[in-house]
Amino acid sequence: MPTIESFLDSSSGLTVISVSGDVTPKELLKCIDHYYKGNRSNLVLWDFSVANFLGIEAELPKRAERKRNRWSRSGDRKAFVFPAPIKMDLKPLLEKYCQIEQTQSNLDIFRNLIDANKWLLQAREAHR
Repeated sequence: MPTIESFLDSSSGLTVISVSGDVTPKELLKCIDHYYKGNRSNLVLWDFSVANFLGIEAELPKRAERKRNRWSRSGDRKAFVFPAPIKMDLKPLLEKYCQIEQTQSNLDIFRNLIDANKWLLQAREAHR
């Protein structure tokens, strides 16, 4: 079971969720759900850079298909940082789970925290 720590920086409008330990596909979705259940901002950084991925497959667990309400807002930005290498491209799966198309929000995947943070902060500057 992974360890999840979250931090909301209201001055920058950024929520950071750091995940460490072993992560299965089911637990990956639980980490995303953790964000939606708490206080959150329009910018979120999921940091999985020190996580150990187990059994990441080409399909999300069946419960991902049933869960439809992601509570995203138009203009939200979600950045995911994964350790290299991940055997598959998780972006299409995450976009589907977070309902990016339906909510007109944004999601991208990064290999390091610096690039992810730059991408998120660009969005913040654009909305000022």
